[in-house]
This record gives sequence, C-alpha cells and structure tokens, in this order.
Amino acid sequence: MSREEVLGRVREAEAKRRKMEEEALRNKEEVIREAQREAQRILEQAATEADADAGELVAAEGRKLQEERRRIVAAGEKEVARQREGSSARLPGAVDKLYKEFVRQVNAQTP
Repeated sequence: MSREEVLGRVREAEAKRRKMEEEALRNKEEVIREAQREAQRILEQAATEADADAGELVAAEGRKLQEERRRIVAAGEKEVARQREGSSARLPGAVDKLYKEFVRQVNAQTP
C-alpha cells in the first residue's frame, strides 16, 4: 500500500469518526430533550393528581365538619329542650312565689 493510500484511508477514518461524533452529539441532545419533555409531563401529571387528591381531602374534611356541626347543634337543641321542660315545670311555682311576695309587700305597706 502506498503512502497516499494509507493517508486516504486515515482521512476516511477521521471523517467517519467526526461524522459518528456529530451524530452521537445530535442523538445525545435529542435524548436529553426527550427526557426533559417526559420529566415535564410527569411533573404536570403529578401536580394534577396532587390537586385532585387535595380537593378530595378538603371535601372529606368538609363533610366531617358538617357532620360534627350537626351533632353539636342537635346536642344543643336537646339541652335547650331539656332546660325548657325543667323551666316550664318550675314556672307555676315561681309565679306563685312571686305573687305571694307581691301580696306580702302590698299588705306590709298598708298601715
């Protein structure tokens, strides 16, 4: 093989190497861009799912609070009814006592 042939082959090999390096660089950049797109898609999906989960948790807690409120109101209404019954039962006695005290005061003031 002559010197020119050897140099020609070396130049061809160098050209192939440069071409392969350029192609590898393009492939690398494309893989990176695709990975970034996929990562962005995954992040957006996770954010959407997190928002949905948070909404469900807020709604569930809201239902629990409404139920607790209903229980507290019902217990309060029950207590009011109990006290009203007790007051109603004592009302005639209180009226009688006030009437007797009034009569006593009126009789005490007359000479």
